[in-house]
Amino acid sequence: MTTHRFDGKVAIVTGGSMGIGRATALQLAREGAQVVACARRMPRLDSLADEISAFGGKFKGVELDIGDIDAFAAMIADTAEEFGRLDVLVNNAPSVIGGMILDQSIEDWRANFGVSVESVFIGVQAALKVMQPQGSGSIINISSVSSLRAGLAAGAYSAAKAAVNQFSMCAAMEAAPHGVRVNVIAPGAVETPGLDASVMKNEAMKQLMASSIPMERLGTPEDLAHSICFLASDDAAFITGVVLPVDGGKTPQLHVPDWELTLDNRDVK
Repeated sequence: MTTHRFDGKVAIVTGGSMGIGRATALQLAREGAQVVACARRMPRLDSLADEISAFGGKFKGVELDIGDIDAFAAMIADTAEEFGRLDVLVNNAPSVIGGMILDQSIEDWRANFGVSVESVFIGVQAALKVMQPQGSGSIINISSVSSLRAGLAAGAYSAAKAAVNQFSMCAAMEAAPHGVRVNVIAPGAVETPGLDASVMKNEAMKQLMASSIPMERLGTPEDLAHSICFLASDDAAFITGVVLPVDGGKTPQLHVPDWELTLDNRDVK
């Protein structure tokens, strides 16, 4: 269902060329927002512009690596100046460099924190400079269920995303008196190019992942887009400082080994 929750509003989405970012840009545009999306690959943004234009949406693509923090901050300020306001910022652009702790280099550790934490800080800071004087706004930072649960070869990534969670809660406390909300979405396993790359497009592995989720499927980019748009909208006007897992029930799941294997085929006394 298409609503008009974002009519007259301006939204920025980072990492908007594919996956969750692309789906979020599309949904915001469908609901009336002027969307500005940035990514490193302009052809993909051009394709997104065509798709949004086809249904009469408003879109602008900006070729940008958010690791260039000065350019990122300038893009946010320029967007607010061009359109007269800024209502939504979705810090989505991902950076995932896995590795076991014994093998991971300090460069890879820092790279995880560069995009996941430093760029989020810069984005939030730049957005608050616009939103707080404006007296309104919503910031959604994209984290991961890896920030809430441990896993192999994910130490640096998990630590970086956990930092995003805590930073976002602190930002929410500072921004709340000014009418600005800051929340976090923590996706689980989602059907994106990033997931395909992580499992080397192994369909059997993806099916195994899906079967381990209580809802027995992977998430879709649209699942995440709808959740992001809810938190960004006035429907969530009294929600700030939360970390919302969107993972089909995986995060709260208690792992219990297979019953027959647990009992080892023995009678329970």
